[in-house]
Amino acid sequence: MKLLFIYFFLFIVFQSSAKTDDIRDFEIEEISIGDSLLNYYSQEVVEEAYDNASYYKDETFAVLFIPKNSKNYDKIQVTIKPTDKSHKIFGIDGVLYFDDNIDECNKKKKEIVMDLEKIFTDFNKVDDDDYYTADPTKNSFDYGTWFFFNSGGFVSVNCTKMGKEVREKNGWRDQLAVSVTSKVLEKFLSNSAY
Repeated sequence: MKLLFIYFFLFIVFQSSAKTDDIRDFEIEEISIGDSLLNYYSQEVVEEAYDNASYYKDETFAVLFIPKNSKNYDKIQVTIKPTDKSHKIFGIDGVLYFDDNIDECNKKKKEIVMDLEKIFTDFNKVDDDDYYTADPTKNSFDYGTWFFFNSGGFVSVNCTKMGKEVREKNGWRDQLAVSVTSKVLEKFLSNSAY
């Protein structure tokens, strides 16, 4: 059953050919990098999503929590440029909550990473366990594995154990996130996001 879940999970996340390393070929809930969010939602729904958006410090990019009925994730979010009227997607995240169960989260992360290593062919893998950058108190911790494609962009699998302060202030919970990030967003995150 466990193996079946992993293959089902990967099938849902990566509904493209098994050996591609073009970031645009990967999907989370049928949404791909480079698509317009308007392919999936009306202008009105997209505008409403901005009411609860999170912005990077210079507001170049916004993370929108989209209303997606998902059987595989607790939350779907996309990263777009707020000034772009086409609402092009630069990042997609599927999130599963593992509140107060970080050991189970890391176990599931390890299984997913092992399967991704079999699928990808042209990448550099980096394991990076460090403070969670979105928590200024540095009381949250992130266990991450990153697959950086030589063609640009990356896929990451992260388990995050949230600190007490962000739990109380923001309602954040321990989580597993599978993220697909474009080359453009990767450059922004590396140079000027924080």
